[in-house]
Amino acid sequence: MAIIVAVIVYGSLYPFTFRQPDGGIGPLRNLLQSWAERPGRGDFVANIFFYLPLGFFGNLAIAGSGRALTRIMLITLAGGVLSVAMELAQYYLAERVSAADDVYANLIGTILGAIAGNFAGGNFIWLTFRQVAAKRVPGLLLALWLGYRLYPYVPTIDLHKYWEAVRPVIFHPRPPAYDLFRYTAIWLTVGSLIEELGGPRHEWLLFPPFIATVLVAKVVIVGKALSAAEIAGAAVALAGSVMLAVIARARIRVAVVALLFSVCIVAERLAPFHFAVYGRAFIWVPFYSFLHGSLELNVISFLEKAFLYGALIWLLNRSGLWLGASTILVAIMLFSTSWTEIYLPGRSAEVTDALMALLIGAIIAVVKSPTADSREGTARA
Repeated sequence: MAIIVAVIVYGSLYPFTFRQPDGGIGPLRNLLQSWAERPGRGDFVANIFFYLPLGFFGNLAIAGSGRALTRIMLITLAGGVLSVAMELAQYYLAERVSAADDVYANLIGTILGAIAGNFAGGNFIWLTFRQVAAKRVPGLLLALWLGYRLYPYVPTIDLHKYWEAVRPVIFHPRPPAYDLFRYTAIWLTVGSLIEELGGPRHEWLLFPPFIATVLVAKVVIVGKALSAAEIAGAAVALAGSVMLAVIARARIRVAVVALLFSVCIVAERLAPFHFAVYGRAFIWVPFYSFLHGSLELNVISFLEKAFLYGALIWLLNRSGLWLGASTILVAIMLFSTSWTEIYLPGRSAEVTDALMALLIGAIIAVVKSPTADSREGTARA
């Protein structure tokens, strides 16, 4: 929770160039006057995601103390106080605008996160829910993956949209080799997460319907479309999972997936491998790219990177590496590729990705605490 609060304060007040507005009406009055302004959908959803981790980890931080409803209300109050404080402070930043709709979105995000945290920390009667709640890390990683894959989560009843979503598969049925490899590696990772949640016996009952549900969702959700590479990658991953389950033990299967996934991440960061002769300056300001440009696109990018780096750390840890070693290894890999990006036109070479890996590793270490391990053992028993 402390890490999340620090990220929120940093992201809300950067670049910390405070000044007194000339002829201003004051921060509180300025905020109150914006109470009826209609927000943009993208920014509103992005602000929900910005505070959702605060509610989630805040609830886990005080789990076991008091009733569930009381905890949710306390965390929501804390999120509201933090949000209002940040909006009032932004009045003194020339680069920022304080708005009441941001507070509304932040409150919604805090409430949803607190409710999710209550489920993650609760004691369920049904064994299946106890198993999922006990394995927070793979559950969180799957949520991150769905978060960026299915954004903006708005379904539509429009036959023309359905046709537009499947048309790329019909007219371009042969996927490029690189896209096929990338989707295969990602689907294999998703399959490993599902296997961890449901167990090896239930993976074959959960993985195929999960694939079908995601593909159908992309057909009906606004702004989404299918590709031959995604469908073929899912099929190859499903077949590969069956083959690996037959010929290899669980730890070896995870190690193979970790290797493929790490190659996928490195290739994604350095593609198309057209390097310039002279490099640009390396950016040492954390989260520099996220603090500039579209908030909506930045949130989607953040969810994607959090999944990629978190899943790789988790895979390396499950393959036998110590969690700290897995985190440091991923951070070194990301820092190396970020430094290489100074020679790639159109890329932002900065320290953010390596720092994200360290923060994600720390969060995984806290979430997968001895308490979580004991709860996982209880769920299995």
